[in-house]
Amino acid sequence: MKYSVFTVCLPEYTPPDAAQALAKWGFDGVEWRFTERPTQPVSQPSFWGANLAAIDPRFWEKEIPEVRKLCRRLGLKTPSLASYAGCHEPQKYEPAIEAAAALGAPLVRVNVPGYDPKIGYAKLLKTAVKNYEKVVKYAARFKVRPVAEIHMGNIIASAAGATRFCSHFSPREMGVIHDAGNMVYEGYEQYQMGLEMLGRYLAHVHLKNARWEPAAGTPEGAVSYRPTWATLKNGFVDFEALFKALLAIGYDGWVSLEDFSAAPTAAKLPDDLAYLKAVEKRCKAAK
Repeated sequence: MKYSVFTVCLPEYTPPDAAQALAKWGFDGVEWRFTERPTQPVSQPSFWGANLAAIDPRFWEKEIPEVRKLCRRLGLKTPSLASYAGCHEPQKYEPAIEAAAALGAPLVRVNVPGYDPKIGYAKLLKTAVKNYEKVVKYAARFKVRPVAEIHMGNIIASAAGATRFCSHFSPREMGVIHDAGNMVYEGYEQYQMGLEMLGRYLAHVHLKNARWEPAAGTPEGAVSYRPTWATLKNGFVDFEALFKALLAIGYDGWVSLEDFSAAPTAAKLPDDLAYLKAVEKRCKAAK
């Protein structure tokens, strides 16, 4: 498989610094975050807030050629551009699609809506399909494939949910990002069964880890639990089972690392890569 890093987990690195670091650490590619960067100096970088490692939609026409040239020089591929655009937001997904094409990325993430019990699943699904039809049509103009991520809280929190949504389109028109870490929060299914359901809609894989930990108890004495992010080696995702499932369905594409643990970036990402490669090697030997 080919290994990249989603730059959301490199918050303290500027794009040039991120690319150089990933090449140094032995990654094959980089999945760029496509969202606005902080405009003021950052004292405390954070994954989803003060994050420097992004291509800024306000300046993408200037930044993309520079990033593409740098990645080419460093030997890094760009498997996907990760936007935060919803399928109901053409003002956001259209520039993301154009930027992905300019970057040479075959995939661009365009999100589906979150679940809202006040609206209900059936209505949310119907509206999202209509909106994604417009996404698919626009992306086809630029020969880019939009992908929706399996994510807790939205209407495709599981492989089954993603398969139902994607069934309204052909695998050529759109795909799915499989994310076992997100499915620790919500949507876990037996890995191989879920991957078999996705079939040709499986376009990309995110790798991170999470776990459940005890939270406050109830007045009756029952223990409640809450999910939280974990290091790659100390969470609920069974990476050996996941890699065996990916190999079983013949997947040999990109896996993109995310690590939201508190360990220093320069220490954890090279170690994560070595760990994942060792797991993949062991699974291939056992096949």
